[in-house]
Order: sequence, then structure tokens, then C-alpha cells
Amino acid sequence: MNDAVAPRPSDQLAAPRSEVGHAIALFGVLAAALASVMIAIALGGTSQEYFESIHAPAEYARELLEHAGPLRTVFALDGLFLLAYSAFFVAYVSARRGHTSQLVLRLVLGSVLVAAGLDAIENFHILGMLHVAEAGGLPSAAQIEAQYVLSAVKFTIGYFAAIGLALSYPRDSGLARMVALSTGLAFPVVGVLAYVVPAPWSHVLGLARVVFFVSGYALSALVFWPTPRPRLVPMTGQATLRIP
Repeated sequence: MNDAVAPRPSDQLAAPRSEVGHAIALFGVLAAALASVMIAIALGGTSQEYFESIHAPAEYARELLEHAGPLRTVFALDGLFLLAYSAFFVAYVSARRGHTSQLVLRLVLGSVLVAAGLDAIENFHILGMLHVAEAGGLPSAAQIEAQYVLSAVKFTIGYFAAIGLALSYPRDSGLARMVALSTGLAFPVVGVLAYVVPAPWSHVLGLARVVFFVSGYALSALVFWPTPRPRLVPMTGQATLRIP
């Protein structure tokens, strides 16, 4: 007669946790890849950073027109990027539930979703000013100032989310501790400095901020990628070790 072995709670949770780990890795790699392409375009001469700072309306419109094509590509990529990083954080919060403070996880996810919403508004606002410039008009000084404030608020909320991510991040490996430290300390410091130092350093720090995007998401894919663990499989009269 075969003995029925009831599944353990850890066995029941193994598959969902594995699926969440794969989702974190997938969206982390996707976010890193999209950010990398935007960095390459920025190094080629077209950066979203310029349009997140204050310039004279005539100069702003001229830059919009000169970079109209690449800008549309950048905003398409950025739209996909904000979807990818939002999905990454949804999967991350799901994976960390029960392992760290629930309050911190709620604040992280809420902050990220607010930042993603502001990111989308920012993209469409700049595209709207591009349409005005293409029609022969000029964006107003108030629009440009509003764009600057919108971008600054978006990034500030993002820095808060990064600190929350670091507080809730696992500490079970050297790589995980490095990601937590760089995300929760270096990234916010670089980001804040990008708004207070003069050009061209502000643009350099702005690109460095994007580099943190790439490294943080890519390394998180390594941290959370599920690894097979030995499991004891109950058998008649003995237990054997199996690697799934």
C-alpha cells in the first residue's frame, strides 16, 4: 500500500515564488535594456534631460524641432520603460511580502506608481510642446517651468521609492547588499545633486542617474532569479535527495 504524503506549505509556495522570481528578472532585464538604448541615444546627441530643465521658449522650441525624430523614439522607449519598471516593482513587492515591513512595501509600490504616472504626464507634455513647435508656435515660459517642476517632483518621489526598496531588499548575498546600498544611498544622492549643480555637470549626473537604473534593474534580475534547491522526496522506507 502506498503512503499518501501531504504537500508541505513550502512545496505549495515554491512554484508561485519561482514564477515571481522569473517575473522580477524578466522585467528587470527589460527595464535595463530599454534604459540602455535611451542612454545610447542620449550619447548620440538627443536626451530627454535637456527638456526637463528651464530654457528660453525660442531656444526650447528650436531644440524640440531639431531633435523631433529621435525625441519621438525616446518617448516611445520611455513609455515602455515606465511600464517595465512598474511591473518590476509589482513583482518585487509580491516577492518580498512576508519577508519585510508591509508598510515599507506599500509605500514603495505607491511611490513608484505615482512616479510612473508623473512620468507619463511628462512625456505627453513635452510631446504636446513639440506639436505646438511644429505648428509654428512657441511653448510658453509657464509650460517650461511647469515641466521642470513636474520632472523634479517625479524624480524626488522616485528617490523615496529607491530608499524604500533598499530598506526592504534582501541581504542574503554580497550582490544583494551592494544593490541595496547603491540604490538606497548613491542613486538618491546623485539624483539630488543633478538638480543643484550647474550645466554641464547636471547633464552628466542626469546620465549617471540613468546608469543606476540600468545597473539596479539588471543586477536585481540576478538577485531574484530562482535557483534550484535540493528537496527530499518521500519514498517507501527512505528519503532520497532530488535536484529539481
